[in-house]
Amino acid sequence: MSKVLSYSLFEPKVLPSHRTHDKWLNERDRYWYNIPALVAINKILYPDYEMRLYLSKNVWQNPKSKIFETLEKVGNLKIHTIEMDYSGTEPSVWRMMPLWELDTGILHCRDIDSIPTEKEHKYTLYFEESSNTVGTMRTHQNHHGIKCRMLAGLCSYKPNEIPVAIKFPNFQMYYAFKHGNYGCDQDLMIDIFTKNEQFTKDNFLDYHGYFQTNKQPFACHTVSDSQLDKIETTKSQKDLLQFLKEKELDNWAGEPVDCRGEVTRKVLSFFEKIKFDNDLKTFYKIQD
Repeated sequence: MSKVLSYSLFEPKVLPSHRTHDKWLNERDRYWYNIPALVAINKILYPDYEMRLYLSKNVWQNPKSKIFETLEKVGNLKIHTIEMDYSGTEPSVWRMMPLWELDTGILHCRDIDSIPTEKEHKYTLYFEESSNTVGTMRTHQNHHGIKCRMLAGLCSYKPNEIPVAIKFPNFQMYYAFKHGNYGCDQDLMIDIFTKNEQFTKDNFLDYHGYFQTNKQPFACHTVSDSQLDKIETTKSQKDLLQFLKEKELDNWAGEPVDCRGEVTRKVLSFFEKIKFDNDLKTFYKIQD
C-alpha cells in the first residue's frame, strides 16, 4: 500500500486577500517559493512516501515549470496534470484524488506554500499507528468554529478504512458537491467528514496546539503534545527539523512561508543531482 503526501498547484485566478496572516497574499508567484525545499524535506522526513503534485494544465506555460524535471530526480515526486477547467480555487480539491485509489494506504493533504513542522511530522507518524481513519491539525488562533473543523492543508486519511457511505464511491461524485467560492475544498471536507458524529467519535483524530486551544464541537479522539513528544524520529530528521526551527519556520503547522535562499540551498545540498539553471537560481535565491 502506498503512502501519499498530496498537493495541488494551479495558476491563481483568485488571490487570498482575506488571509491577513499571510505575508505573501498578493504575490502571484508565492505558490512556487517552497517547491524545491518541500521535495527535499519530504524525502528526508517521509522516505517511504510519494509526494503527489496535481497540476492545472496552464502551470506548464509558466517558465518555472522546468523545475519539475530536475526535482523528479530526488525520487519521491510524481506529477499529475489534470485536464479540467476552473474559475476559482477548485483545483485545491484535486489533491483528494488518492482517497479513491485502492492502493493508497495513507493520505495526507498539504498546502504547497507551507513546509512540515516537528509537531506536524510527529502527528502524521502518530496517525499512521492509531486506530483513526480521518484527522486534522488545528494550529493557528483562527482554526476553530464551523469553517475550521478540518483544515484542507492539514488533513489525514486512511482511504480504504473509510466507508463509501461517508466518502462517496468516487472522486467525481465527491467533486460534484463542491461550491464555487473560495475555500471550496475545506468546506466540502468539513461537510463530508465531520457531520456524522457516530463516525467522528470512532474515527476522527484532532490535534489542537501551537496557538489553538479550542476543542472540537463534536465527539472525536485527540492527541496531545506530550503524546507527540514520545514519537521517535531519526537523527537526520531531528537535525533537519531543528534547522527549520532555527530559521523560524516552525511557528505553527500550515503557516505560509518563503523558503527561498539559505533553506532551499541547504536542503538541496543533500541531493547531488539537483542542479538549476541561472533563471531558477535567481528566482530561488541560490546563486553560486
